[in-house]
Amino acid sequence: MVLVHGIGSSSAYFRPLARVLAERWRVVGPDLAGHGRSPQPARPLTVREHADVLAAHLDEQGLEAPVLLGHSLGCQVVAALLAARPDAARAVVLLGPTTDDRARSALRQGLRLARNSPREPLSLAPVQAASYLRCGPRTYLGTVGPMLADRIEEHLATASAPVLLARGQHDPVAPRAWLARLAQRVPRPALVGVSEVPGAHHVAQWSHPEHVAALVDQAGGAAR
Repeated sequence: MVLVHGIGSSSAYFRPLARVLAERWRVVGPDLAGHGRSPQPARPLTVREHADVLAAHLDEQGLEAPVLLGHSLGCQVVAALLAARPDAARAVVLLGPTTDDRARSALRQGLRLARNSPREPLSLAPVQAASYLRCGPRTYLGTVGPMLADRIEEHLATASAPVLLARGQHDPVAPRAWLARLAQRVPRPALVGVSEVPGAHHVAQWSHPEHVAALVDQAGGAAR
């Protein structure tokens, strides 16, 4: 089970989910280049370049066709990896995927994130603050453009592994209508379903880890 985080964040905000999943999965939480424990690259990477680095990490760790869970920008990285290497995962969960095709601007995404942040549990704030500090403005701002330019819906149109789309019930970053449009692009045989985490906002893996773990189990079961 490989957990792929979003822009500015790190694997740290998967800790509650990782503890639940570790009861039945081997859990791996890499940090994207320039984030968390990973070194800063010479320049911020594109989504496809992040996907290439993730693919190399899976190969180095001997992780053959794991279940991949992406969150936020991590969903775009996972989708780009699937488009390049259809056999890279046996199933994927895309939680709070970016970027809504009707809000592809830095201003709109920033406003949505600003609306969401005060609604998350207070316990998340120091974790995210530390991750943002480690990432730094150069990598964060340099990643925004590639994130907005990437078309996750085009990557998902060729998906062959089971795909489960999910969002927090009150997530302003990944609205319900956006997930419905994404679901229309996933080939019918690959679409496991579209789910919501009741009561959750954008970082559902922190606030509702048991529910998100159940979605992982659902996607993993669909691949068997």
